[in-house]
Amino acid sequence: MKAMLLLPFAAAAVCLTVPTQAADTSAASRQIDVLLAQGWKKHNITPNPLVDDATFLRRVYLTVAGRIPTLDEARAFHACQAPDKRAKLIDCLLDGEGYVQHFFNYWADVLRAQSQGVGGSTTAQQYLNFIRESLRTNKPWDQMARELVSSEGTCFDTGAIGYYMRDRGMPLDNLSNTTRIFLGTRMECAQCHDHPFDRWTQKQFFEMAAFTHNMTASSYRSKGNDEVQKMVRADKSLDSQSRDLMRQALNEAFRPLRDTLVVQNKGQLRLPHDYKYQDAKPKDVVRASVMFGKPVALTKESNAIGEFGRWLTSPENPRFTTLIANRLWERVFGAGIYEQVDEMLDSSVASNPELMRFLERQMVALKYDMKAYLRVLLNTQLFARASTKEVSPGAPYYFQGPVFHRMTAEQVWDSLVALVSPDPEQPNWTAREREKRDLENRRRLAQILDQTEAPLLFEAARAVADAMREQNKEFDALRKELDVARAKNDKEKARDIQRRLGQSQRILRESVSRQFYAAAKKSGNEKIQEELAAVSGGGSMDMAMMNLMEDTRVDARDMPLDPKHMKRIQADEQVLGIKDPKSAKNFENYQRSLHQTWSRAAELPSPAPRGHFLREFGQSDREIVENASDEASVPQALTMMNGSLLSQLTGAWSMLSINLRKAVTNEDKINTFFLSLYSRLPDAKEKARMLQTLESYASNKNLWEDITLAALSTQRFIFVE
Repeated sequence: MKAMLLLPFAAAAVCLTVPTQAADTSAASRQIDVLLAQGWKKHNITPNPLVDDATFLRRVYLTVAGRIPTLDEARAFHACQAPDKRAKLIDCLLDGEGYVQHFFNYWADVLRAQSQGVGGSTTAQQYLNFIRESLRTNKPWDQMARELVSSEGTCFDTGAIGYYMRDRGMPLDNLSNTTRIFLGTRMECAQCHDHPFDRWTQKQFFEMAAFTHNMTASSYRSKGNDEVQKMVRADKSLDSQSRDLMRQALNEAFRPLRDTLVVQNKGQLRLPHDYKYQDAKPKDVVRASVMFGKPVALTKESNAIGEFGRWLTSPENPRFTTLIANRLWERVFGAGIYEQVDEMLDSSVASNPELMRFLERQMVALKYDMKAYLRVLLNTQLFARASTKEVSPGAPYYFQGPVFHRMTAEQVWDSLVALVSPDPEQPNWTAREREKRDLENRRRLAQILDQTEAPLLFEAARAVADAMREQNKEFDALRKELDVARAKNDKEKARDIQRRLGQSQRILRESVSRQFYAAAKKSGNEKIQEELAAVSGGGSMDMAMMNLMEDTRVDARDMPLDPKHMKRIQADEQVLGIKDPKSAKNFENYQRSLHQTWSRAAELPSPAPRGHFLREFGQSDREIVENASDEASVPQALTMMNGSLLSQLTGAWSMLSINLRKAVTNEDKINTFFLSLYSRLPDAKEKARMLQTLESYASNKNLWEDITLAALSTQRFIFVE
């Protein structure tokens, strides 16, 4: 059984424990170093020296877990005397939740996954959860890619449909993203004309698009709903207004299920009307054909996206394996063997061709196990060498050491979380719990509406339509009053009218809930009756449907705290001198809500809202593939100096402050501070300067806040050495 560790190095003895019985990849790591040495000799290059434990510790945490180590983790690693403690630490980090959260940030950027990117629907969160769970279960990359490009059905079946929902209505753009993400090939230019810098023609682009262009994203489809729509059209007793209102009533009932379905239609793709090349005519039907590699033959019975997914992820595909091997190499060492990673041309040359071929063979041999491949890279001597400060753009890099680079926005934020939160890997319980409840509610709503007989849905829609007819008169009157109030600049009356409009909308939703609940209640389907009983929760039965339609509210104070957490909270209360029950309760509530404000970047809205620290520091907006920035800016400096961030970092209840409070002497405090921020002890010169500062400004109430701001602003903190 796998041994799960909360902290990779919670105590010195822990470093002798291997969390996972991983395959021995040491021979592959050594061979990489051999191939690199051959390249250095050929180009007359001297490799960088090996780094000390402190540099390695900080580097491996930022590379694998996406944050700096905590004080306890740094102390434990330095105290450990095991000769293979670096390899053990790598295994522990790859096995931890920090790996999931850090690499989620990367793949969410590549796949452009957004919390609100699919109309605010359940599918958006399911797409993000698909990425999280794929990483958490260490799903092989070829399987993950195949599931994405071959996905169809509802989001209740698989979150992978978010891949097509993300580009709903834009199938040609989706194909361009697919070739870039999985093959490292830019084909977007060929959408309108033959590629000016590569060999791809416009016809080849459309032949590739023919595999996936029929993938259609839409709202949930119910057989009962389709039948009711037919009944509405066929009922001659209904006038046009009644038909429209009944359709609106059905739309309102199914509204929470919008953007939850991807289906594969059977249309034909044609060349554009202005196609100008001699190999085909405008508007010709295009047959699906792959751009390179083993041909794919489709029959009438073939599943086009299934065949496309198998071709795309095959080890025989000339670029699929090369790309993922090169992508992960770049993530670890800061540059690719092929540059640019996702713009490979026939003329592209690897800086070390023998090494690239070896890495491709390793990826196939490891069956696209990304953790195993990363383990190979992280255990090389290359990863343990000093970083190269300057790499010439456009020139081949022969990897004398990893590339010195600035932290990503997520790494900076997550490192700050490690200074504030006692558990940096703590999930955002409120968000995850709300998503879980909403998903279950939407699933139940879909099941109830799907299985309720069409005549019953028809009667419910007609009853709601009758209510809407009267309500629309009230809406129109209120809107006219609102226009008059605004024209007179009567803000108080305008607010009152808007409140009444909101109440009217609420009444409409209640009417929908009541009528469709009544329809479901009349159904003879036993499963429906079980679902209705489950969702009523002992409350008003006729509002049971509304419970499924409305977004769930979750209070952070309801988060359960296990005895282990309570013991830690009580220990911190003693350090802080908290004795009275009221203050203790406030501290407990602070700890319960910490996961909302100080969660890892992967646990926050994806991407974060504009103005958030993450966006200011360059987080991708997820509109295009890998759109993040690591450039410094004036707004970043202002965020650090003028925002509330610093006061929270140095506030009495942050882990940094609690740890400093535990330190007895000024020397202990300095050691604690350096280990917390830099993962190492200060040298003699640094310690002397810090002692002088502490003594000179002892009366300054903001002393540690000033010191922390200065430390966070240094290259030593913000860069990955």
